Amino acid sequence: MINQHFYIAKLIARYLSDEIGEEEQAVLTRWRNESPENERLFQEICKEENIKQNMQKRQTFHAEDGWEGVQRKIQRHRFRNRILNICKYAAIFIFPVAIATVAIYKSGNEPQPLSQATEQIVPGGKKAVLILDNGEAIDLKSTSGVELKEKDGTVIQVDSIALNYQQAPARTSEKLAYNKVNVPRGGEYQLTLSDGSKVQLNSMSSIRFPVQFAQDRRLVELEGEAYFEVSKTGQPFIVQTKGMKIEVLGTTFNISAYPDEEYQTTLVSGSVKVQTENGSNRILKPSEQACITPGSNQINVRNVDTAFYTSWIHGKINFKDQRLDDIMKTLARWYDMDVVYENEATKELRFGCYVNRYNEITPLVKLLEQTGRVTVTVEGKTIKIFTNH
Repeated sequence: MINQHFYIAKLIARYLSDEIGEEEQAVLTRWRNESPENERLFQEICKEENIKQNMQKRQTFHAEDGWEGVQRKIQRHRFRNRILNICKYAAIFIFPVAIATVAIYKSGNEPQPLSQATEQIVPGGKKAVLILDNGEAIDLKSTSGVELKEKDGTVIQVDSIALNYQQAPARTSEKLAYNKVNVPRGGEYQLTLSDGSKVQLNSMSSIRFPVQFAQDRRLVELEGEAYFEVSKTGQPFIVQTKGMKIEVLGTTFNISAYPDEEYQTTLVSGSVKVQTENGSNRILKPSEQACITPGSNQINVRNVDTAFYTSWIHGKINFKDQRLDDIMKTLARWYDMDVVYENEATKELRFGCYVNRYNEITPLVKLLEQTGRVTVTVEGKTIKIFTNH
């Protein structure tokens, strides 16, 4: 057990110094996910105030002194004894590394205190607008426990969390009736289509679909990001986006098709065929991702850890060695905020993070600053990022 404590302490130290390897990161992530106590301990160790205090003491640092300070802090939170043990060993490794990390802050580049304006930047939640076939718009955030009935007899159960379309006994018209769900910035929503397929929509996304599907195929139109769990009915299920078409029979997959961003289809299970606008196509296997650059008809397929691309449906924000600009685009959609950079080079800095999607923005901003590579200021709902030269 002691050896395990030493190993976890070493991994956290390597994480703080930005020297952690891919396999080590996976071990650390698993340990953090094992229990809320582990994650709380990790966040405690990484707190900015802890690192700054030790930066001031770096010339006289002593492992036992460092441990005693942490022990007093943790005891105030009444952590379990086994957590105290891990932190004791972590103190030996982590505090010197934290000191070295914070020491790269340049003189005169001390981050400004986070303004209370961060309180205006809050995580997103369940909200969307349903547009019926007749053009009527229903705000789903303020609607709960309501049943709607379409002209073809389909019953729609509406509440503030999800939509559920009940299959009508028989379609009375050859003409398909279409509904659309729009999810705004800072929102997410779930729906169950009439065939039983489930769709989770991310921020700034929309899906257009028939209230009842045609006999020969099931076609929906997507803009933005969605996670699909497709029911097996025998008819092909087709997702049409601006840059690609995805065809399946029954599977689970994630599609990201935001305007001006790389189109991605990430297959979790089953099999899908990805097709471009000019007819080029590739068949994916589980854990494969098809990528298409906007304006291109070339499909690039790569093996990926699907957990990174589906973490949002599990309430997590998970990035690893990603461009800061790509990370902040995702966060801006979810937190309904704007991001301004000091210069174009700042966008190219690479970071990783693993945080709760429903937490406020402040801890995440502090994580960025703790790397020593950037300074972040918050003004209202705008985040400004400066490189520490």
